Amino acid sequence: MKERTRAKVAATVAAATLNTQVLKVTDLDEGTVYRIRALMRHGRVDGFDCHSEHHFKGMSSHSMNFYDYEAKAHVHLKLVGSKILGYDLATETAFNGQVHGRLINLYDYETEQTYRFTV
Repeated sequence: MKERTRAKVAATVAAATLNTQVLKVTDLDEGTVYRIRALMRHGRVDGFDCHSEHHFKGMSSHSMNFYDYEAKAHVHLKLVGSKILGYDLATETAFNGQVHGRLINLYDYETEQTYRFTV
């Protein structure tokens, strides 16, 4: 999964679990700050990547799935309690993780690494 896609997933999860608008996401290991906005409205994510100037938007009020207009692909995303389950169709890669308040951990099966984000 591409790094910006991981950041969008983290922003989406944070917006949903914290019930607030996310304005930026920080990769704790790399120190990179992503200016990504995300808000959950009526059960759908409405997001914008300020760097690439592309939206990512939820297609259903019954899931956290979204369409990434930058990657031109869907991201399947599910939250079960604090567990994150997902699949990135652009890279055909599964990922999972956990959310702990403002901290989001994602394990990417493509890179076989864990990524830590905060909002």
